[in-house]
Amino acid sequence: MPRLPLVVLLAAILAVAVVGAAPGQATAQSAPADAIAIIVHRSNPVSALTFAELRRIFMLDTQTWPNGRKITLMLREKGQPERAEAIRLVCGISEPDYERHVLLQTFQGNVGRGPRSIQSAAAMLRFVFNAPGAIGYVPADMVDGSTKVLRIDGFLPGDDGYPLRRRPRKDAVQ
Repeated sequence: MPRLPLVVLLAAILAVAVVGAAPGQATAQSAPADAIAIIVHRSNPVSALTFAELRRIFMLDTQTWPNGRKITLMLREKGQPERAEAIRLVCGISEPDYERHVLLQTFQGNVGRGPRSIQSAAAMLRFVFNAPGAIGYVPADMVDGSTKVLRIDGFLPGDDGYPLRRRPRKDAVQ
């Protein structure tokens, strides 16, 4: 009888391996390259945010998760096209305007520390994997299962209606 739970567990692992990620979890194969996936640590109790809630986190108006843990906002390094695009998509402002906003929030004492910067999408995945309060973003096709992808307004990156899709670059070959 003790083997039955192990058999069930192995069957569940096999089902996930064959079918893909767990329900509600985007995979690199299912997510379009033009979408930006919002990622958090797998232990984070939050599985979904409204677009307005996400914007409040990026604008540093919301600084803690519902469980009281401090939010660590991770952005790509200044000057990176992915950073400017994420700020534009989520906040609706330019990167220089965002930097001014963060400086003002810091100067007014509304935040102790602004967003942290990270060099690459791979480093973002590693950091969020290791930091329970972190929130960041990666191209949706880079999601690897090490982090949790949040639903935004009820949508995952592979869904029609997902609000965080990048514009094609003008210099990109069609």
